[in-house]
Amino acid sequence: MEQTPKKSALRLDTYQLAVAGVFGALAIVLSFTPLGLIPVPNPTGAATSLHLPAIIAGILAGPVVGALVGLVLAISSWARFSATFTTFAGGNILVALLAAFVPRILIGPVAYYVYRALRRWPAVASVGAGLAGTLTNSVGVLGLLIVLGTLPVELLVPVFSMNVPLEAILAVVITLPTVAVLRARRPGSVAAARD
Repeated sequence: MEQTPKKSALRLDTYQLAVAGVFGALAIVLSFTPLGLIPVPNPTGAATSLHLPAIIAGILAGPVVGALVGLVLAISSWARFSATFTTFAGGNILVALLAAFVPRILIGPVAYYVYRALRRWPAVASVGAGLAGTLTNSVGVLGLLIVLGTLPVELLVPVFSMNVPLEAILAVVITLPTVAVLRARRPGSVAAARD
């Protein structure tokens, strides 16, 4: 009896590669155009939509693809905003790199696992995954800077009160219909919904 080789968790199929490519490219476009930033009057100057491709990629193609798209987001946002990260990190490059990369890499996997936990209720799962991915990004970046002592806690309220609600609403408004359409048009294409 011939055994089929076991698929490695890090080995991607054609669908996963396509999702990673499309949403990775979208993350780059958002990073280098005004589409990725929503002007707000607080110390950061902008709320972001940069996290959305990682959320959707994680839901559609799994945690590894979500992490890869998050990595693309981290690299492209570092290329554009490294000076801002370094300033908020008090000039500490290591802290700036941690804040720029770790939360972004975790956005897709967190969204995948939240959707997966709620998959019996697809609309609730999409909303939960969108919110969880957004909070992973916002709380992760700012939280790391605060925990590592480079960002004053006083900035937390103005940044969170303006950025997080806008980013969360945007995540829900984009994630909910996108995942619903893909589920309807291509049943079984949503990795986080599979049993």
